[in-house]
Amino acid sequence: MDLKQKKQFYSLLNALREEVISDEQLAALEQLISNDTEAAREYVLFVKIWTDFQFFGAANAEFSETSADLGRYADFWEAMANYEKHAPELELPKEKPQRELIQKVIYPAPEKRKISRFGIVTLLNAAAVLLFFLILRVVPPSGGLEAAVLSDSLNAQWANRKGVFQKGDRLRTGNKMILDRGLVEIEFDGGARAVLEAPAEFKILAEDRIGLTYGKVYATVPEKAIGFSVYTPIAKIIDMGTEFGVEADLGGDTQLHVLEGRTALLVGRDDHTVNLEVGTGQARKISGHTQVVTEIPLHEHHFARAFDSTGNMVWRRQLSLDLADMVRNGDGLGTGSSHVRLNYLKGFTTDQRGGETLIAENYLPIEDHPFIDGIFIPNGRAVVSSRGDIFEDFVITSGVHCADLLANPPPDFFLVDDRQHTIRFNGQEYSDRGKSCIVMRHSNHGITFDLKAIRDHYNLRIDRFTSRVGLIELDNKRCNANFYVLVDGQLRYSLLGYNQKGVLNDVSVKLEDTDHFLTLATSENVDQIDYMANSTLYENWCIFAEPVLVLNRMDNMQY
Repeated sequence: MDLKQKKQFYSLLNALREEVISDEQLAALEQLISNDTEAAREYVLFVKIWTDFQFFGAANAEFSETSADLGRYADFWEAMANYEKHAPELELPKEKPQRELIQKVIYPAPEKRKISRFGIVTLLNAAAVLLFFLILRVVPPSGGLEAAVLSDSLNAQWANRKGVFQKGDRLRTGNKMILDRGLVEIEFDGGARAVLEAPAEFKILAEDRIGLTYGKVYATVPEKAIGFSVYTPIAKIIDMGTEFGVEADLGGDTQLHVLEGRTALLVGRDDHTVNLEVGTGQARKISGHTQVVTEIPLHEHHFARAFDSTGNMVWRRQLSLDLADMVRNGDGLGTGSSHVRLNYLKGFTTDQRGGETLIAENYLPIEDHPFIDGIFIPNGRAVVSSRGDIFEDFVITSGVHCADLLANPPPDFFLVDDRQHTIRFNGQEYSDRGKSCIVMRHSNHGITFDLKAIRDHYNLRIDRFTSRVGLIELDNKRCNANFYVLVDGQLRYSLLGYNQKGVLNDVSVKLEDTDHFLTLATSENVDQIDYMANSTLYENWCIFAEPVLVLNRMDNMQY
């Protein structure tokens, strides 16, 4: 809008507010809104101000705005105030003369009535009944605006009288939703994503707001949706780029747990509002009786962060898949067996092979596992995927292996020097009852995972691979090993000539959406001039501890 149009626009809004707008003026306002994007936005904001200040508390008594919200409208108020400073006085049309009945009565000409200037105080004190009919005239019907979509559900059962909600349904503002069982995921038009866990009662308040009467909600908010808010009966949580969980219980208390980023917590109203910043790793509880805010421990696994309705899976911690579980013929979510291992000639087996040495010269595809592409023995130039990716720079080794590839072995599984041993690093146990691990004992091991198959199956984005590599301390014998992490045959991480037992080294490899294969490998580090004198094949007990793929949602993935 140019300056002349803006003056006309604010004049028409003022006339609409004062209820003196004529049919011609109303038509002009509608034309401005229809033809000008800026005018449409200002009009929506104008209506939103009325609803926020006059009807928000009445229509949603359990949720309340705070005085902090007034700042959002500063630009609008300033524009309206500037208009009022220079606005011409409005004149009411003269009354038509009445028809003479018995005698002619001469009335004095009606005086021009001046309409008071528009101000904030006038707006706040405007009659509720008048506003109600005005809003009915200029905003959508009572069903509310479409502001979100129910993007997924898992075993959801609803208690709504008007029926159930299905995946893909558009959700309107103001409608009470009662979830008796299960989980639902809601994508807001503003860009935020929320997972709600039953029992829960909630309302969509806007494209960037949800009201939670009771229940649990976990919000994931990308940068474009910063400002997303969760309302409870006693508090408001404003996102500042975060992942956070909110629980409102039937006793009236509210809990906030911030897993990542920052939030602003607002409690109370008007002059008694408490405004706190709650950041990563912090949690607060707000009493429903006193509205006192207290610090509480963060419960990382208290909220359902995401779920997969096709596989009936729920993540209550960082989204990740355990590669050690896959080596146990599992799906990465803990379904594998400690009795299963990978043999370089037979693939998956439950047979326990002794310590004899064998040569495996070829890449062995693992066709009976959807996420493991194959296994191999590193030895100079080697094929590292079923696609034929080749890595040229493995150290030339004996080409032999004398143990199967296994993961999460039971406690006391290894017999060394007539003693049973459990894998431990700095007191932490790595076993089927401790933390996960892939054990590449006696070095010379290689395994390749199919990242694309994992993405396609779980409909999740793989952000990075993380692990901790080292040498297991079971005896005092010398050792010397190499560790490799490859992506599509290209080296992304290496630790060469490593000989320190009992210490773990952090590994983090960023993965792109187009990366197809991830390879983990170890080898002996030998001097080929005097191989037998330098080989530590039998002494290299290598480990990839806590090997996981860290996942994200599939939003905006591009191939």
